[in-house]
Amino acid sequence: MILAVKSGLKNIMVYAMVPILAFISVSFYYAEEIPDEVKVEKIYYNRLLVSSGARHYWLEQQEGTVEAGDRVLGDFIYGQPGDVEQGVVCTLKGSSLKVYTDSLGRFRAFKSRIMELLIVRYGEHYGGLMGSLVLGNQEYMNEERAQNMGDLGIMHILSISGFHFSLLENALKKLKLKKIAPMVLIVYGIFLDSIPGYRTIISLIYRIVGKLVKRDTNAVTGIFMGMFLQAFVNPYYIFKPGYLLTYLSSLGILIFYQYFLRCLKILPMFIRESMALTCSALFLSFPIILSFSPDFSMGVFIGNFVLVPLYSIITYLSFIGVLISGIPVIQAVIYPFLDSFFLLSFYAGRFFSDYNSSVDLEHLSLYYVPWILTLYLLNRYNKKRMTFIVMVFVLCLSLPFGTSVSVYNNYGKPHIRVIHNFRKYDMMDYRVAEKGFIPLRKEVSLKLGRKTILIKPHLIKKGVPSVLVNGKALTLSDEFPYYRGVRKHHHIIFWRDLVYKVH
Repeated sequence: MILAVKSGLKNIMVYAMVPILAFISVSFYYAEEIPDEVKVEKIYYNRLLVSSGARHYWLEQQEGTVEAGDRVLGDFIYGQPGDVEQGVVCTLKGSSLKVYTDSLGRFRAFKSRIMELLIVRYGEHYGGLMGSLVLGNQEYMNEERAQNMGDLGIMHILSISGFHFSLLENALKKLKLKKIAPMVLIVYGIFLDSIPGYRTIISLIYRIVGKLVKRDTNAVTGIFMGMFLQAFVNPYYIFKPGYLLTYLSSLGILIFYQYFLRCLKILPMFIRESMALTCSALFLSFPIILSFSPDFSMGVFIGNFVLVPLYSIITYLSFIGVLISGIPVIQAVIYPFLDSFFLLSFYAGRFFSDYNSSVDLEHLSLYYVPWILTLYLLNRYNKKRMTFIVMVFVLCLSLPFGTSVSVYNNYGKPHIRVIHNFRKYDMMDYRVAEKGFIPLRKEVSLKLGRKTILIKPHLIKKGVPSVLVNGKALTLSDEFPYYRGVRKHHHIIFWRDLVYKVH
């Protein structure tokens, strides 16, 4: 409404179209239509996640073997309601089912055969990394390497993103193959069947059509077009972290990269470019990152300065390794380069992750808008010294000082965090523990100054563990409802001999 008033109502139709298109998108998604055939997306113990176009359904598991990508033809009827949180329309019941694989499915299924060949040719460690960088398959990734990259905030390199497409496009241009680059990227995007892949395809088609009709193609407009089309076809994409991060990071780089480059002109060029790229990518995506976890790794800057250029070389070597994996002679020539760079990146990641520090920005995730408005107003009225003081104050609030116990709802699963003198302990039930967490298989006792904290695992899965301070149990919830994201339910701080339950 503010935009409409400021523009004198001349753009009122544009603003009115936003809720109208949103309503049309959701209406199409939930249209009462029983499909004739569906594609298998994921296989679970007793049911299948299948799709028809952009819609997703549950399908009761039938006898017979199916694989992801197979098509199931049959007579379907509606069963139980689906899962609105995940965008599943309903559960389908089918009869006279026939499973087959079309040419596109066979093309995409070729990834698993390539992955098996990489493991045989290069071993599980090297082959697993190459498969992750080129095919997006992280099944065989080395756990220590993945953990180190996660500590340094560069896990996005292991998932196919715009980073990989830009590297491939640059390589094709340097090989004087600029004319076929769009077609190669489109085929690669269809092969991967991922959100960044389709984003690249839409951007390329937009650029090609612009050239054909002799109109100037703007990169920001291309990003918004891809963002709109994917969300219009499947409105549940807006809840996917991959969708949000790939578009917001790309948009941030396009809009703010040159601005950060000018602001950091006192630094050497190679540091300035890397820091400007990191800051511009984080500028719009940072609130989304905080919404999924309040932890932020300061190692993201080290990772981008040192390891991202190194992994750029490794990605190029991985593409070459995949292409020549069936040629033993060339493979023998290229293997020493693979061995050297893969080992260098592994030990460099281990080295820098040991110096990594993670800050807890949960207060920033809760009060992001007020902090940003405060900094904007101070900068707007040229209060640079006060802006700097506020930023340092926010950073000091983020440091893990003092002694406290926090209980979080992590997507419905309890998560205990104990902080004492810059040391942080994250614990979860061993049956649901994620990477980086201490699994609560039995009682865990921590001596924190003059306090002894005892954490006892709950008897039931996803039940909230008991927390005792010097033998006295704290009053906590027994179980948490499902929550999309991470939310703090209880916070207890210690000051001298006193215990304060903040909430």
